[in-house]
Amino acid sequence: MYTVVPRDDLDLTGSPLQRINQKPNKRWKEIRIFFLMFLCIASGGLNRVAGKIMTIPMGNFSFFLSLLNGVMYTITYWAILYFRVQIGAVPYDQLKFPYKRRIQSRSLNFQIQSQGSISKISSWMRFWNNLPPFKYFVLMGAMDGLGNIISLIAQPNVSGPMTILMNQTIILFSMIVSMILLNARYNYWQVWSCFTVIMGALVSLTNTLAGHGTGQSKLFFCILMAGSNIPSAISFALKEKIFKMQPDLDVFVVNSLASTFQLVLWPVFVPITLLFDQTHGLPLLKYVEYGFKCFVGGVLPELPGNGNQDCSPNPWPYFVYISINLFFNITLLVLLKSSSSLLAFLALTALLPVSVILFYFNWPLLGTTTIDSYAFIGLVMILVALVVYRLASVVKENFPDDSTCCSRWLPC
Repeated sequence: MYTVVPRDDLDLTGSPLQRINQKPNKRWKEIRIFFLMFLCIASGGLNRVAGKIMTIPMGNFSFFLSLLNGVMYTITYWAILYFRVQIGAVPYDQLKFPYKRRIQSRSLNFQIQSQGSISKISSWMRFWNNLPPFKYFVLMGAMDGLGNIISLIAQPNVSGPMTILMNQTIILFSMIVSMILLNARYNYWQVWSCFTVIMGALVSLTNTLAGHGTGQSKLFFCILMAGSNIPSAISFALKEKIFKMQPDLDVFVVNSLASTFQLVLWPVFVPITLLFDQTHGLPLLKYVEYGFKCFVGGVLPELPGNGNQDCSPNPWPYFVYISINLFFNITLLVLLKSSSSLLAFLALTALLPVSVILFYFNWPLLGTTTIDSYAFIGLVMILVALVVYRLASVVKENFPDDSTCCSRWLPC
């Protein structure tokens, strides 16, 4: 018995050739995505190592480094955005989006009645809702700058592997912030995964609590490093909110504006610098002057309470770090646009053990950093939690009506 194929189904205009060409194109796309993942993992691991090495000759000038990072991010992202606008990849109208006032319906206003009149809280909320999206970019810049300066203050006092482990707490903070700002909801397995991440971080701190942890990390600065993820989580939630408002908005529009406000708002972070005595008792302008002199490899006078700072390796450690850091960030964005958030997440998950392994090598200025048994157990716990979290997220995305359970035999 033969099946007769209607002639209308045969495309004699070249579709067989197109179907033949689809296989090489698909294969090329898979190779390209695999190569992007490799670049993302490799550059991400080197970024962690280079960031730690950079703080050794510049450890007394965390605030100066934060300011310098803001300058480099702003210049780089605006240069890329300008190029993308010129080639037509980014419509010019997208540059106007942050300044467009949104018309809020009365039903969306948060109103609280008090004795027949709208309260001051309601007035402020209505005022906030009527502001253009520009407000979110200002908050992004503030949160990015705050997270950056806190992490730079903590990093010289925390070993490389411990820094990586403490940074995994961003999952918990992102979950809490998303529930507040985005009204997000999570299933049992996502909550369980976050709890396991925190337990893994606490297990990693066991020897540090006893005073002889990995790389002689200091407990207070380990906690401070974990806390630096709170403003970063707020910034991520704000970015997600922006992309929900304007799904086709180019990522470099967001990054360019956020980095600009991070740079503009740097005077706001001066009190934090003074709180942690980052200026070493020096006037702010003198501190910045010393920071720049150290950055170019000059010889500094003895800093109060800190002795001499060996600046001779500068500025090469910073240039290596910022180059790798920008390459990693851009590669991650390209991977996200070329594939899916799942592959980007898998790359970031693989980045965790790769970064820890890289610290075992003998690096210039840094040497070899070992990891104790408790930190290794914590690493395994965090890796398992990250994989389970992603699997639970996939289930939630694909089965939104029944996303509280991963299986009928497992708890919800």
